[in-house]
Amino acid sequence: MWILKGSLLGMGLFLVGTILFLIAVIGPFRANRAIGLSAITGITIHNPLFWVAFLASLAIGCAIVRSWPLAAKV
Repeated sequence: MWILKGSLLGMGLFLVGTILFLIAVIGPFRANRAIGLSAITGITIHNPLFWVAFLASLAIGCAIVRSWPLAAKV
């Protein structure tokens, strides 16, 4: 169960990080400015570091969940 929880936590961390990364790289947003889909995919899914960050966030999420103490049943 901790693998599922860790994977969900890792994907959540990765999603937030990706959104913040895209805002930092593409922003600030100005009127009458278009950004092509090829530019967005070029800095995300076509970049090997993007996938390394994805795997690292999954590992970090699993490590965080695995380190949580178990509740003692009384």
